[in-house]
Amino acid sequence: MSLLRWLPAVLWVGMLLLIFYFSSQAGSPENSARWLEAFLRWLAPDLAARLTSEQLLMLNFVLRKTGHATGYFVLTLLGYGAFRVSFGQARIVALRWAVATSLLRAVIDEIHQAFVPGRTGTIVDVGIDAVGIALAMWLVRCRWRRTADCEVLS
Repeated sequence: MSLLRWLPAVLWVGMLLLIFYFSSQAGSPENSARWLEAFLRWLAPDLAARLTSEQLLMLNFVLRKTGHATGYFVLTLLGYGAFRVSFGQARIVALRWAVATSLLRAVIDEIHQAFVPGRTGTIVDVGIDAVGIALAMWLVRCRWRRTADCEVLS
């Protein structure tokens, strides 16, 4: 039994912890706006200087919501790998567990945020998370089938 077998599970747990971290005060809109502004000043100082506060707020909002879908997309893929490789589950069982645990984590994340000062928990964010989960599920199933209905992104 190789230690490498446990790498997917370790990565999956790491992603669960990362989501927990960002669901705290550290991931608040104010903090992400500061990180975004600092990053833009470093990457494109002229653009950063021209952005209005409303544009920065909108960019922050879009990036935060994209981060939700992307984070849960990655979590589901890592979960699938963990259940499939680390825990030795059949493909469909691994996918079901990955989807179920990711959805459960999305709900728990929003409940947790409801109790963090400066954060709010919303069902809309769970829906955005579910989009990332559904895309990961679709991708995994396409890899199984490799049929014409999956060639949209090829």
